[in-house]
Amino acid sequence: MWFLNRTQEGDDARHINTIIGEGTQIEGQINIPGSVRVDGVIKGGFFARGHLTVGAKGEIEASTVKCESAHIAGKIVGNLIAPQRVHLTSTAKVFGDITTQVLVIEEGALFNGRSQMNVDKKEGKED
Repeated sequence: MWFLNRTQEGDDARHINTIIGEGTQIEGQINIPGSVRVDGVIKGGFFARGHLTVGAKGEIEASTVKCESAHIAGKIVGNLIAPQRVHLTSTAKVFGDITTQVLVIEEGALFNGRSQMNVDKKEGKED
């Protein structure tokens, strides 16, 4: 299938096992065993074991959004914890704190919160 070989917004579609489509609204606790793309609206707890992509029309409202890494083009209201990497595109809107090791913010992105960079504890430094 053509879409399995396509790369969109920095993510390889072959690795996304859950898609929340545009127009979909979900309320409640969301637990995803792998990577996810959100183009709809989610309100409630959010946890993904893999990568999180929020498309330009996607929105997540949760006290805490947890994933391994994130590519945000849409809106997040709540704290984002992604130990590996967070990339905010020029259309991203994040209202909450971000905890990650690598943070990329493109010009035009809106980020209203604090950022905390994780540090390797093996080096004797705090998290």
